[in-house]
Amino acid sequence: MDQAERLRRISTTLARLANEELPDFIEDIDDGPLGDLERNLNRAIGNLSTRLEERLLFSVGPVVVFRWRATEGWPVEYVSPNVFDLTGYPTEDYLLDKLKYSDLVYPEDLGRVGEEVSTNSASGVEWFAHEPYRIKRRDGQTIWIADYTVIRRDRASGQITHYFGYIFDTTDRIEQSLVLERNERTLRQLKSPLLHVWDGVLAMPVLGAVDEARASSMTDALLAEITRSRVRVTVLDLTGLEDVDAATLEHLMRMVRAVTLLGSHCLVSGISPRVASIIVSLGIDVAKLSTFATLSAALGYALAQAGRRRPGRLNA
Repeated sequence: MDQAERLRRISTTLARLANEELPDFIEDIDDGPLGDLERNLNRAIGNLSTRLEERLLFSVGPVVVFRWRATEGWPVEYVSPNVFDLTGYPTEDYLLDKLKYSDLVYPEDLGRVGEEVSTNSASGVEWFAHEPYRIKRRDGQTIWIADYTVIRRDRASGQITHYFGYIFDTTDRIEQSLVLERNERTLRQLKSPLLHVWDGVLAMPVLGAVDEARASSMTDALLAEITRSRVRVTVLDLTGLEDVDAATLEHLMRMVRAVTLLGSHCLVSGISPRVASIIVSLGIDVAKLSTFATLSAALGYALAQAGRRRPGRLNA
């Protein structure tokens, strides 16, 4: 092949590469300047082939690729075709600036998303992951999104020009997490119910094991209810307490002291021999505790203290 024909082949290859069309690899390469150019073109063909394969991978399936300009509203320069499946909007709406990415983000989440972009951009990191946020589909449905973003900077100035990343629907995982959280909250409430047994008399049966986190949550709920309802007598029943150890008793004694500081007389019932032994080993002054063997005995005393004015209500 003479040089003129080789130059025509090189020119055709360059044109196809510029249009992101995949040409055939150049064969019959010899030494010399044209050979170096042809080898470089073959490397470019290989790189383009890889990019096109990656683009094909993201043109279907749940992961949508975006390239955003680093300007207000994050206008979209590129988005993979499967964006329609995720958002209900075709690629043309994004590429023709009919729709900015910020238009998708749920209004209550937009401020946080923008703050995460600003904070991570200023920190100098190369990429970051958003906390899950919501977007609104074209049909009005709200879905949760996971978003992983790479920051593109101008090499000369260091200024951010673009953000490049991918998003996918994580609604199922988020909703499952929210359901689990609600269930755990309900279980915690069931394990430490607040019972208004009489006007001014509140009982909290302690069920199951008590760690520091649960003790803190129980104390907060109990103190808030004492303040709200002006509780004069509080019964802390330990009959259903499990896995008793020194740390658990320390938590419960702090709870008793906190109740007393709010002006509510705290009665402790259901003390087992094991609980009594730990109390003694901790050196707690039992003379300062109003203790009862059973919940029934404690409630009888509490009702007598309250003067049996009028029945209250039962709250779980």
